[in-house]
Amino acid sequence: MTYQDHPQDLKLYKYFADRGEELLKASGAVQTWQDPIESQQFTVHVLGTCRMGNDPNKSVVDKNNRSHDVKNLFIVDGSSLVTSGRGQPTMTIEALAFRAGEYAANAAKRHEI
Repeated sequence: MTYQDHPQDLKLYKYFADRGEELLKASGAVQTWQDPIESQQFTVHVLGTCRMGNDPNKSVVDKNNRSHDVKNLFIVDGSSLVTSGRGQPTMTIEALAFRAGEYAANAAKRHEI
């Protein structure tokens, strides 16, 4: 698989970098700098391998990121996402982690785990 940023993505990265630098300066930063905006080939979010789903025969975790096979195991990272529609999946992973954590805490209170 190959990945290449769309020119519009590169413009967006530059826009965010400029806004970030503005925030730093506004908060009193004495020195700021930016790395050149190029294709983002140095970062990666590994996705897949622990598909989320309802059917234990076709997935590894349920909608709460709880393993179908090991009931006290919660897998909360990018592995439950089969793909990412675009860009960074970090906020989706964070949202799933909050949901899994809340579910696990409530299940523990009910003595289910």
